[in-house]
Amino acid sequence: MAYLSLYRKYRPDTFDKVVGQNHIVRTLVNQIKNDAFSHAYLFTGPRGTGKTSVARIFARAINCTDTRDGSPCGSCDSCRELSSPSSLDILEIDAASNNGVDEIRDLREKVKYPPVNVKYKVYIIDEVHMLTPQAFNALLKTLEEPPAYTVFILATTEAHRLPATILSRCMRFDFRLLSASLLTDNLKRILDDLNRDYEPEALSLIASAANGSARDSLSIADMCLSYCENKITYDSVLEALGAGDPGIICSICENIAERDVKGCLEKLTALADCGKNMAVLATDIAEAFRNVLYIKNGALTAEKLALPESVYKRLSETAKELSNSRILLILDIFTSLSGEFRFGNQPRILLEAALVKAATEPDVSNAAIVNYCKKLDDRISRVEGGFTQKKTDLAQNFQQKRVQPALDFSDVAAVTKALDKVLKSNRFFGFSFFTEEGGKIFTEGRTFNMSCPSEASFSVMSDDGAKSQIKAALDGLTGMDVCVNVTADYESKPENTDTGVGLTELFGAGRINFIK
Repeated sequence: MAYLSLYRKYRPDTFDKVVGQNHIVRTLVNQIKNDAFSHAYLFTGPRGTGKTSVARIFARAINCTDTRDGSPCGSCDSCRELSSPSSLDILEIDAASNNGVDEIRDLREKVKYPPVNVKYKVYIIDEVHMLTPQAFNALLKTLEEPPAYTVFILATTEAHRLPATILSRCMRFDFRLLSASLLTDNLKRILDDLNRDYEPEALSLIASAANGSARDSLSIADMCLSYCENKITYDSVLEALGAGDPGIICSICENIAERDVKGCLEKLTALADCGKNMAVLATDIAEAFRNVLYIKNGALTAEKLALPESVYKRLSETAKELSNSRILLILDIFTSLSGEFRFGNQPRILLEAALVKAATEPDVSNAAIVNYCKKLDDRISRVEGGFTQKKTDLAQNFQQKRVQPALDFSDVAAVTKALDKVLKSNRFFGFSFFTEEGGKIFTEGRTFNMSCPSEASFSVMSDDGAKSQIKAALDGLTGMDVCVNVTADYESKPENTDTGVGLTELFGAGRINFIK
């Protein structure tokens, strides 16, 4: 008899042998027991999770005359008939190679014929997302209202590629990836049945490499059985998978933790000379630091991580030297390489750069952040202290100036001369016009009185802007808060005198503007 691979030999033939899909098995079993199953199903999920196997079990169960807890008995005439690959009542169609509208039209013609030996004819269409849009349209009506003796089971790994019209006509079941513990238990059961010796860590490594796929785990186990002569060991599985030596991987992790760039590059060179795949090596390093993160936080033991005791101890020492923040930084560096490997043509250079970056990148742990913040606070305090001192010095100088004013406010002549000089430097010439016209100035307390001899000078000096400039200048000259008062000391003249007309034409509407 020809050799059968493990995933074919141990394909489940009853619902109780299906691993990790209890939420689906329970629903289907109850439907079979109550004879209330649908006419169309959609099984979707990752590869190797049991979609086709469950479809075959379901097809036999609905036709079985003596079901046992919803599963086919395997001994009745229907079960024996449907177990044969030549059965005409369970038709498996590969939509990847039969995806045209002509194939679906042919299927529609055959649907009209009832089953030959059983109650229900079951069509299992695998990789249904590969059908063309025209083929989907041809299938719609038949899928919605098939004959009473027909059941459709569509299987796909990419349900998002199916039209909404197809999805709405099917009862959908989502298959899940299997946990590593479930895959390990399944491997133990199969290897015990084969009477093969194994190390528990080796089976855990196989389950981890399968990435949740039951079929992939059995394929890897089949390869390891051929590779190992007597016993499946952890090291032999690593060799069969082409993974790195755990001792070398641990050494690279230690070099990264110690910031030993030279050691990292030397080990990478040695592995590259041996033909080591750079993408696999990057994955191995990332997996090692993932284990370091778990060990650092006490989340999983060596048994849970499926690591040999020697490897676990070395990674534990590495975990003591690293903070969580630096471990996360290293993980981010190596996990981001997968996309760069895909589009780059220099994988070794990419991995070398990642190793150097992981070994030299500064730590951003909480302690480092706290220390940096403390230094920043000290610097801010010094700066703020300097500003405070400067402000104090300015206030003292201002007080001194106020205590010792430059001019005596009662000395009208000195004040007038100084004021005229300041206002001219500010480009305000109205005060000079006022004094040249013979305007009178006298002080009374803190009030600076200006008596204007003409309407023109009064118009200039009584302006709010002019008074503000005069007050600001006097405050600075005398060191006091001075009030400015402007009065008119002239007799009103007729509106149309030459002087009035000239001023109006020159300055506008009886008001003289000043230049600031």
